[in-house]
Amino acid sequence: MTGRIITSDACVAEGVDWLCAHDPAMARAYLETGPLPLRRKPDGFAQLLSAIVSQQVSVASARAIWARLEAAGLVSADAVAATSEEDLRAHGLIPTCADQHS
Repeated sequence: MTGRIITSDACVAEGVDWLCAHDPAMARAYLETGPLPLRRKPDGFAQLLSAIVSQQVSVASARAIWARLEAAGLVSADAVAATSEEDLRAHGLIPTCADQHS
């Protein structure tokens, strides 16, 4: 597999063209949605952690948790690794037992 970094709208369009040519369902969906936007975000641990948080909870909850993590300086691998489970839980990152059973 050849790795490539998507850097422009042209890269997105190239990928969509290939998908549409190889998948009729994608081609139909693309006709409905139109051009796809390029959404680039910074690289690194903080972006990975933000994506994980966003996938676990609603957007509103994710924003609130992310704001608490940023305010506490808990967005780097070193900071998270040096933080106790209890402190991460207090910032909303780790669910409590009650949250897991609801």
